[in-house]
Amino acid sequence: MASFRLELDEPNNIVLVMVTEDDGSEHDYQFDFDARSGRWEFSEKDLLERDFGEDWVEEMESAIQNTIDQAVAKAASSE
Repeated sequence: MASFRLELDEPNNIVLVMVTEDDGSEHDYQFDFDARSGRWEFSEKDLLERDFGEDWVEEMESAIQNTIDQAVAKAASSE
């Protein structure tokens, strides 16, 4: 099964997702998030669901949301 890694570019409000498939091939995706509300949209969701299944994408989205929530909380506490 494919795996994913997340990186957050907090100063620029960007999430970077690196997906590694079983054969070792890698795909990078990046998207913006709103640092105040935490709102984000991942346009490649349908493609990843087709390739890896809904459960896999739900796990990835949960990890993304947790990462963004932490960044939003950090930004709010520094205001």
